Amino acid sequence: MDPLNLILLIMVVLIGWRLRSVLGTRNDDEKPSSRADAYRLNRDAYENPPAPRQDNAREVIKAADATENSEAEKATSTDSGTDTGTDMAAADAPEQGEIATDDAPQMGRGLAYLRGIDPDFDEGGFLDGAGRAYEMILSAFAAGDLSDVRGFLGDDVASGFDAAIGERQTAGQKLETRILRLDRPALEDAEVDGEVVRLDVRFRAEIMSAIYAADTVLDEDNLPAPTTTIDVWSFEGAHGAANAGWTLVATRAG
Repeated sequence: MDPLNLILLIMVVLIGWRLRSVLGTRNDDEKPSSRADAYRLNRDAYENPPAPRQDNAREVIKAADATENSEAEKATSTDSGTDTGTDMAAADAPEQGEIATDDAPQMGRGLAYLRGIDPDFDEGGFLDGAGRAYEMILSAFAAGDLSDVRGFLGDDVASGFDAAIGERQTAGQKLETRILRLDRPALEDAEVDGEVVRLDVRFRAEIMSAIYAADTVLDEDNLPAPTTTIDVWSFEGAHGAANAGWTLVATRAG
């Protein structure tokens, strides 16, 4: 063999051996990498997350130590005859003279709350009565005589009506009020405070109302045009009582 060819052959053998030692060998059963292999590796990484970092491991150790210390304190407390559960119960117990009871006063606001705690409340009957009271009170106020409706008025409302009637009479005037149409009253809000319930009712009415001199003879053919008024009246009564004793405690424009 030619010496040059022999040298080249030796170099090829040496280079092949070197590559084999660096890259390793490949099994003939191996398949080329694919997206399926990448998906499998990604899923394996998701299902087998890496171990926690060293600082997280420290936190885990601290938590375990704290748990052990807590258990040790409980055991010591029990061995010494100290019952922490009894001490806590004693701290939460009512003072002398107080009565622990589940019958706490009911307090809440809103129609849903009222209907929830008092499903037997006759809302329709109440609104019918509120509509009649509205007409009676307005008519009595216009006539300047509240004697027939005073039992339906709270103290503040009665005082305000009395003052307005007095001013009108002092000025030598009279008030003519006629309710031409009253829509069905609507329950707008509710508030329960123990044994007292306060209900806000919205009234929408078509009313003719005007002030004249006390000695004026009205001309029925020339009365002022009616106007639509919206008022919200607040009634208070005894919650859950057979006779609530509703009284008008506040009025405002709607």
